[in-house]
Amino acid sequence: MHHKHPKIARPAIGRYARTEFALVGSTCARMEQLMREWMRELSGSYRCLTVTGEHQEPEVPAAARYGRKAFASDHLSWTNFDDRLLGGGYDLALVNGNHYPAARQIVFIDAEKAGTLERRREQLTDVVAVIHVNGDLPDWLPEAPVLPLDRVGEVPALIAEALGEAVPPLRALILAGGRSQRMGEDKSRIVYRDGQTEVERLAGLCVALGVPASVSVRSEQDGEGFSLPLVTDRFVGLGPAGAICSAFLSDPDAAWLVLACDLPLLDESTLRRLIDARRPERVATAVRGPEQEWPEPLVAIYEPRAYQRLLRFLSLGYACPRKLLINSDTEVLTLREALPITNANTPEERRRVQNMLG
Repeated sequence: MHHKHPKIARPAIGRYARTEFALVGSTCARMEQLMREWMRELSGSYRCLTVTGEHQEPEVPAAARYGRKAFASDHLSWTNFDDRLLGGGYDLALVNGNHYPAARQIVFIDAEKAGTLERRREQLTDVVAVIHVNGDLPDWLPEAPVLPLDRVGEVPALIAEALGEAVPPLRALILAGGRSQRMGEDKSRIVYRDGQTEVERLAGLCVALGVPASVSVRSEQDGEGFSLPLVTDRFVGLGPAGAICSAFLSDPDAAWLVLACDLPLLDESTLRRLIDARRPERVATAVRGPEQEWPEPLVAIYEPRAYQRLLRFLSLGYACPRKLLINSDTEVLTLREALPITNANTPEERRRVQNMLG
């Protein structure tokens, strides 16, 4: 069958975020108060978004606020895809279900809003909890745990459980698509020890850490001889930024541990520390040497939300992953010594490393 457009893997998100709950069936005041409380409780570990509606036309149709900086516009072009583009940067969306639906629901039984619940009946597709305020439970209500209103404080634990199940799995991307012009030969195939090329050695470290690895190459021909799955460059000419975007294009639901192949002193202990320091609610987690001002972009974990942000940086003309890390919500692990992230890009640096290794 002929396809007019290339097939692209789509991230597993709902109408807004990867995990989302619509609160439906009680007053907006009660539910929005709970949404704010639950967001405060969960925001220490997850990026949270609340979505609600207004009962009258706002004075300014579109607005955003960051600290004391406020953005406002009368531009009205907004679609459901804009909802997903916004929500894709968050782990959790709590939605006022009296106004808008979401993939999962927390239902309130409240006699005052029984009509609203009845009108939203078809949207109750995945009810995780029922909060009983007052009145009778409808016989058509999907089966779910029922909590009295005085136990509503137990709901954040249910939400946290769902969020924990949705933490993106970790995969590794070993960068072997560079031209190695300064080295004069392919750095990914250099052997420093144990008869292993650097790609093979890094892959072995990933196996020891339980992280499945792939190799980033310019083309399938460049990947000949590698036993690992290949991620071919679909953003040609953009260097590591293009390789990272290509990895997300192949699996947008994974977090990617990106490793350069010119770090012959990088060891399992350093990678384990990086993985242990991972903060999935951030854009990325990266390492930095003790005397370095900026994080190392090619020994870093990029969360799925980094994909959209990196594409936006590219749209502004910035193709440097370090620029993304510096100007994003990045967790930075400062190493006790810089040797594990020391590059070997030239024959002189290669000889220096070989002397260190004996």
